[in-house]
Amino acid sequence: MCRRSLVRRSWPMPHFPAFPAPVGRTAPMPSPTANEPARLPMDRRRLLGLGVGAVTAAATGATVGAAPATAGRPAPRPGGPWSPGFALLGDTQIDVDLPERTEGVRWTYEQIAARNPEVVCHVGDIVEHGSVAEYDTYLDTIPAALRPRIRHVPGNHDWRWDSTAGERYGSLFGPSRYSFDHDGLHFVALDPSHLLQEPGGFGESGIRWLTRDLDRVPRGVPIVMLCHFPFGGDNYYVSDQERLLRLLDRYDVRAMFAGHVHAEQVQRFNGVTQLAVDDTRGSAIYYWVQRTDGPDGEVLKVTAVQRAAGGSAESRAVLDIPIAGPRTAAAQRPQAISLDPAGAALAVSVRLAPHARTANVKAQLYPQHTYGLKDDGQWRNLAPDGAGRRYTGGLDLTSLPPGEHRMTVRVTDADGAWHEQTRTFALPDTARRLRWSEQLGAPVQAGLAARDGLLIAATTGGNVVGARPTRRGLSRRWQTRIGAVHGRPAFAPDGGTVYVPSDDHRLHALDAATGRRRFTYDAGAPVLGSPLVTTVDGRTVVVISAGETRQAVDARTGDPVWRVAGKGMFAGRAASDGTRVYAGAGDGNVYAHDARTGAVLWSFSTTTRTTAYSRLIYGPWADNLEVLPNGLVLVSTVASAFALDPATGEPRWSVAGSYVYAPKLVLDGGDVLMFDDGGRTASRVDPATGQARWTAGLGARPVSTGAAIHDGVAWTPTTTGLLVGLDVATGAVRSRLQLTTSAYCYSPPVVIGDLLLVGDQDGFLHGLAAD
Repeated sequence: MCRRSLVRRSWPMPHFPAFPAPVGRTAPMPSPTANEPARLPMDRRRLLGLGVGAVTAAATGATVGAAPATAGRPAPRPGGPWSPGFALLGDTQIDVDLPERTEGVRWTYEQIAARNPEVVCHVGDIVEHGSVAEYDTYLDTIPAALRPRIRHVPGNHDWRWDSTAGERYGSLFGPSRYSFDHDGLHFVALDPSHLLQEPGGFGESGIRWLTRDLDRVPRGVPIVMLCHFPFGGDNYYVSDQERLLRLLDRYDVRAMFAGHVHAEQVQRFNGVTQLAVDDTRGSAIYYWVQRTDGPDGEVLKVTAVQRAAGGSAESRAVLDIPIAGPRTAAAQRPQAISLDPAGAALAVSVRLAPHARTANVKAQLYPQHTYGLKDDGQWRNLAPDGAGRRYTGGLDLTSLPPGEHRMTVRVTDADGAWHEQTRTFALPDTARRLRWSEQLGAPVQAGLAARDGLLIAATTGGNVVGARPTRRGLSRRWQTRIGAVHGRPAFAPDGGTVYVPSDDHRLHALDAATGRRRFTYDAGAPVLGSPLVTTVDGRTVVVISAGETRQAVDARTGDPVWRVAGKGMFAGRAASDGTRVYAGAGDGNVYAHDARTGAVLWSFSTTTRTTAYSRLIYGPWADNLEVLPNGLVLVSTVASAFALDPATGEPRWSVAGSYVYAPKLVLDGGDVLMFDDGGRTASRVDPATGQARWTAGLGARPVSTGAAIHDGVAWTPTTTGLLVGLDVATGAVRSRLQLTTSAYCYSPPVVIGDLLLVGDQDGFLHGLAAD
């Protein structure tokens, strides 16, 4: 059946969602920086009949207009009486190949249900990788009467490998960020995650949403935040966490509950007490949180409840979180921070309030290239003046490249609580490489393509722009709107049509000159990866991955050519030699398909792992495959790259390294430029042997970015914003520039003329001189 359509249809309605929409102010699903509609509110009455099979029935979420800001919001109850408490847990990470984990989660929910709480908060990583079977199994662990009471936030395991682009999560649990009120507390569920990526970032629009929500909280109502990732201290999981920390100074946020680190962690800073909960997947555990009176005012009393060796429940006190009176470490907030980057050291001066109870003041350069990890930092103590109100010192700048940078000041009191603030400063770029930056409204996660001076830029907000960039700025020629774009657009061989993949289940064929739709192909599932335009028997076709299928479409008409199902998700890009199409898959294999029919000709297992989850993450699920000049097929994983015989799939050579994310480049002369994400290197590789002619350190991870070449220089934007120019012939570093600080970069760059174009997760498109 032809699935071609010239009219964009509405999203399909869900059947029986498993959880109610959280009461209160809601916000869109997956990207906090995209202007997306809220998920359809859930029907509580339908919930109670759901169990195994629920995900299959509700695997696709509908979208409607944003919910009213105060929909269903109960009035606060000043002075109580308060409920017996609410339950808190996280990192259940259901894996159908690990039944003992499922039983631990089942025991935990049975224990919670016996206490009959009004609210249960789950701080993310609900399942291992987001499959239907995992969600069905998770739902089956929850007693039916408890299901309507659970409030979820997504974790990286729920988003990163989700072939439905958040639809499955939304159909079950509702919006990924929202707020509600309970026990006189205002709860805000945060979601800084980025689809297909490990850590996250709020972006400016995500902070605007949060600010609007907090502005409406009545005075005297304590605020509790829920997020999968912890913030502050040694936690570096969110690229722009300083934006959130600045908000903490303005509002009465008292508690933050998080997960992710798989260990119980208590940190007190910037007016809040943050508890990262231990993971329920590792040991059956939950936390009971009760609003009650403490010796110095009201507190949230937190108790951990864990399964003992004999199967009984053991309780232990964890901490009391003050929700009244002076805020934690509020007196340690600096009155002023002054920075002077002149010379080889950054001069730092911190002025404190007279009433500050200070034990230590220290500063560090922000660990910019710590990506989604903990980092103890490299702190330097600042020296006090005679009055103990001004602290000064210097931070070594000699290793930093030109561009914008961050530093952090931390003021700690005698009890170990602290206040931290992050500031930016700039080191001059004598080359004046950055010419302009233009806001496109949402993350440019992968969506750049260039041809004959025309730039196509697409965002996760669904904006697609056709423009002619120059050194003076971006001259927009047209703009249109589709669903979110996470893959790279691709041009037709004649440059007249551009093919744009989208989460809205469609491949959009747009007139490159005007942006008008030539056709829209309904693929039946989100098209997350990048399309391949290739020629088969004189016919141009576009090969895409949608959900767990591989499909080929006629590039002129949009008619389907072939479709192959059941190979697992693939968010990369296929390759073809005209006879066969080669594509990775979420089952750990790479497949060769007959380019005419899609029939599988051979498969090669890229990993020895055995479980569904491990074969997915250690396989070629995000790889951009290449057919090398000698005919070999290059496919990569996080552990190795393989050059395979095109006829048989037998490996001719392999090389260790994490080459799966960044696109490879075939250079003039046939060598291949490859990027090892784990090793933070680029290598020029002989395609016949896999031997590196040179390897160069980048200084940061090149997750998904790759490079663009101009005049013998390979320009590589690393994920943490460091732009590196490498001599293609020798590997020598020709240039470095810190392009971004608070925004990650995932989009491969392009070159038009002598202009390098780079997108980032804050929605900026940067134009830089490439000469």
